[in-house]
Amino acid sequence: MSPAPGNPVLSCAEARAFEKRFFGGDEASEWSAMERAGGAVADAALQDFLEIGGFPRAGSVLVLAGKGNNGGDALIAARRILERYPLARAEVIPVFGQRALRPLAQRAWRELWQAARARVSSVETAGRPGGYDLCLDGVFGFQFRPPLPPRAAAVIGQANSVPVRLRAAVDLPSGLEEGGRAGPDVFRADFTYATGSVKRPVVEEEAAAVVGRLRCLDLGFFGFEDSASRDRVLDSSVLDALRGLRAAGSDKRTYGHLFLLGGSLTYPGAILMSVRAALRSGVGLLTACVPASLVPAFAARAPAP
Repeated sequence: MSPAPGNPVLSCAEARAFEKRFFGGDEASEWSAMERAGGAVADAALQDFLEIGGFPRAGSVLVLAGKGNNGGDALIAARRILERYPLARAEVIPVFGQRALRPLAQRAWRELWQAARARVSSVETAGRPGGYDLCLDGVFGFQFRPPLPPRAAAVIGQANSVPVRLRAAVDLPSGLEEGGRAGPDVFRADFTYATGSVKRPVVEEEAAAVVGRLRCLDLGFFGFEDSASRDRVLDSSVLDALRGLRAAGSDKRTYGHLFLLGGSLTYPGAILMSVRAALRSGVGLLTACVPASLVPAFAARAPAP
């Protein structure tokens, strides 16, 4: 039986068990996954920055780095951004000190320092005048168990209060608990980038205010193994069964005739979006019944016969 389409939504315990099974203690595989995660976070953050004018050429990044893999992901993401923007700078707060970084996070820190040492500084607090363009939260991941240590709570509270144009959580906001419980000191993200799999706390309704907009970054973890989770993240793989060339002797009527009815002079948007979505779905023939006043606009926006 082939794996179900889409990545599973896992509890934190399921995610721990899965990653232990997936990596099997192989540090090289873990580092490869960390590189992919950090690169994907960097790409996603820069893409989302386009909504507010794009990341500045001389932008500033604040990295909150915990001891483990989430800290490593955030440090790699910062390195990728600084490599792409030669005038950008980064401040890193090693929340529990540089000596506390675990081996892979320590490696991520060294590579960031070697790549852009003149533009990277290790600081105790977020004190840049004018704030930061981007804050990457890599303090805690799904291994977190409450309560927050006082040092972590202080750093996160400061990151929540200083001016930041875009706050991004790696995997899930630091301090978020199972069940989506978000205490007063939890990191408040504009975007949460779920790396590899989506952990259940970030989809709980109670967590919506601190998760912000959720992005699932597929790292290829589930190409070889399915999960027992019934909850899935829908992605383009759900359409894999429908991909392929259509028969040469077919025509548009072979692939279904869809009829849409709706719209008004004052509210034309919903029916137009429905028409454009239907055309993208692959339906063979589409008939849209709309008010006569909307026909010219539809002909211009969706001219396919």
